[in-house]
Amino acid sequence: MKVVFLTKKFENGDDISEYVKSLAEALVEKGHEAAVIAFDDGTYYTVDDRVEVIRTQLHYEGDSLYSWSMMLNNEMKEKARELLEDKDFDLIHANDWTTVPGATAMKEYLDRPIVLTVHSTENERGFSDPNSPMISEMEWKGCKSADKIIVNSEDTLNSVKFDLEVPEEKTLLKNPLSEGWSESVLKIYKELTQFKEVKTE
Repeated sequence: MKVVFLTKKFENGDDISEYVKSLAEALVEKGHEAAVIAFDDGTYYTVDDRVEVIRTQLHYEGDSLYSWSMMLNNEMKEKARELLEDKDFDLIHANDWTTVPGATAMKEYLDRPIVLTVHSTENERGFSDPNSPMISEMEWKGCKSADKIIVNSEDTLNSVKFDLEVPEEKTLLKNPLSEGWSESVLKIYKELTQFKEVKTE
């Protein structure tokens, strides 16, 4: 099984980077494959050599995080297409709204399931960005398209359920600091890809 992670950045000291790293390393430890597609900001992350890290350049700054993220997603889609041509993958794991456009386009074009981790919602963040309504809409679209949604806290779970109108059965609440959390996520991957472990005598 091979999982492709989409994340805005992949750098030391970043919470979402740590989250992605933990899952990617859990996969390769169990003999699976993991690739991470992230913006190339010139910083590099210490990660298991078996995890494939693909950096995408972006030569436009954009006039906001929203517009910048939309341009980044175009580059992510191209990297994913190249990855599929070189080596197939089974599932996309997107992280927050900044990767939703790329993930949903990849699902439609490549017919792969999506897991979306919502680390926080725009409603939780207080709608402080000028593009907050569009960001919230992007979160809603990502949750609607995702096959499974993971949240890390009760507050985010409640926001996803009530603000983004997501059925509770579509969600999984797992604190990444809790024991066995990565195994719970890997179980979701296997269920969505119908991956079966090969038992050896």
